[in-house]
Amino acid sequence: MNESLSFGSDQLAERGAYRRALHYTAQGFALAGGLVLIALINMSLISIIGRKLFSAPIRGDIELMEIGASIAIAAFLPMCELRGMHIKVDTFTMKLSPCIQRALDTLGHTLCLLAALILAWRTGLQLLDNMEYGDVSTLLSIPMWIPLVFIVPSLLLLALCSLARITDLFHRSGGHA
Repeated sequence: MNESLSFGSDQLAERGAYRRALHYTAQGFALAGGLVLIALINMSLISIIGRKLFSAPIRGDIELMEIGASIAIAAFLPMCELRGMHIKVDTFTMKLSPCIQRALDTLGHTLCLLAALILAWRTGLQLLDNMEYGDVSTLLSIPMWIPLVFIVPSLLLLALCSLARITDLFHRSGGHA
């Protein structure tokens, strides 16, 4: 089983500058997402302790949790795609030929690419609408465009990582999809 938490870059040297840059960018996004989650855990802990001991929770902690979790999840997706660590149910495809498995993997990564591009496009439009109309969160009045500024680049990076995976599968098959 591949260790998904390893930071070794022994195979990156032969992949080229573009792939190394993509890997390090995706890794940076994932680490930033991890820092956001650690901050959310600490905020939640402080809010729970404050609520139980002092009757003084952090105001809007659920709002902050929702916003932060959406940013963190989006930040994790590119690295997950680049490493091929998405959950996949291969019970029915395990006995298929490697060629068919590769074709199905290519189809899956292509669908991920299309979904990432559509989500980036629609989220970008939502960002512009939120800025134009001044949408804010309910309790803390956080402008709703702020989290979207962090989510759109993650979705675009996810699309690039999907494209890299498709390219890898194409080259591994000797130029045949």
